[in-house]
Amino acid sequence: MRPFADGDTFASFRNLEDGIRGEIDGLGNDYVLNASQAVLEEHFVSKGTLSPLVLHVDDYYMVSNDATKIDVSHDFLRGGYGDGRPIVVAGTKLTIAIPFDGDAKLWRIRASSFSMGGYPDIEIVGRDVRFAVSFPDDSANSEALKRQIEGHLKSLADAVNYLAIDVANHNASIKALVPAALERKRTKALAATNAVASLGIPMKRTEQPPSFAVPMQRRPAPVTQPKVAVGKYEPEPILAREEYDYILSVMRSMSLVIERNPASFGDLDEEAIRDHFLLQLNGHYQGGATGETFNASGKTDILLRSGDRNVFIAECKFWHGPKGFNDALDQLLGYLTWRDSKTALVIFNRNRDSSGVRAKMHAALESRLEHVKTVAESTTGDSMYVLVKPSDPGREILLTTQLYDVPERLTRGST
Repeated sequence: MRPFADGDTFASFRNLEDGIRGEIDGLGNDYVLNASQAVLEEHFVSKGTLSPLVLHVDDYYMVSNDATKIDVSHDFLRGGYGDGRPIVVAGTKLTIAIPFDGDAKLWRIRASSFSMGGYPDIEIVGRDVRFAVSFPDDSANSEALKRQIEGHLKSLADAVNYLAIDVANHNASIKALVPAALERKRTKALAATNAVASLGIPMKRTEQPPSFAVPMQRRPAPVTQPKVAVGKYEPEPILAREEYDYILSVMRSMSLVIERNPASFGDLDEEAIRDHFLLQLNGHYQGGATGETFNASGKTDILLRSGDRNVFIAECKFWHGPKGFNDALDQLLGYLTWRDSKTALVIFNRNRDSSGVRAKMHAALESRLEHVKTVAESTTGDSMYVLVKPSDPGREILLTTQLYDVPERLTRGST
């Protein structure tokens, strides 16, 4: 085939983006409101993301060396007939293969920047791209043949490099396009749902949730089709993100208290340290009859409740390795019932290797079945993740991990 001849990246990528927008806009209202936004975002970003071509030029090899016939009527030194009749001589055809990675469909479209020098005809065989060079047996010239092969290699490599720039720009565009399109769809769905609800007309709903096509495979592990619970979307109160961020900042300020008063914390257990966090939080928020907004339930957790549900929960544990960390996370996830749960897992560390502990916490979280997205990962501060429990696929959990260095316990006789 003639490479890069079936269109250009501008039109091809725009069509792909328009298709993603159209598919998002076509989602059912109840479906998009019940589904996890992070899972939907991952699904559509995966569907719209392209794997750039990577040409392994240094690994090219010869596939075959075959006898052929070559028309040399264009060679004036051979004294052509001048009337268009072919002059055929014995020759040799070499087939050269170059391994490549990426989406093979990209061999058909031209990058926004390209060479006017042309390209050899190619054939895609598995994960190799192949081209052929031929020469008359009676005038073989190894140096000229080598220059011809290297010229074809360079022209294909240059084209692939230009394509990689366009693909990178497209993939960045998809990552911005999908969240914006989902947010627009969600806003429209909420408006439509509220408008219908205000009519007060009873409706019989379908027994099956809306669905959409499984994405074409564009990477080794594509996101599977998101599943949501059957039923009408019912709005639920949520803890505003700005309040969540403020709560985290109040908790983060405890690091200064611990650093400035190491002797006061060295001999405290999890529950006692937790009470210091409660004191700080309730100094910033005024509750009802008890005067407390945040309270304790169990030995180590911090709760903010609305009615009979947990709006915010933080679990406080000492670091005892990845297993203890995962056990604490299991305990935390067991408390959550709201659609938009916001949580924190607070780890007290008596291990001097804080950076190593943070790395192990991050690795443990990203290996969890519930992990959908890493919002922010820090080697020196808080990290944030979106989790979705398989048993409740439409409900997102925003989890922040905080690590606090606590001094070693004081021993008798120490000074």
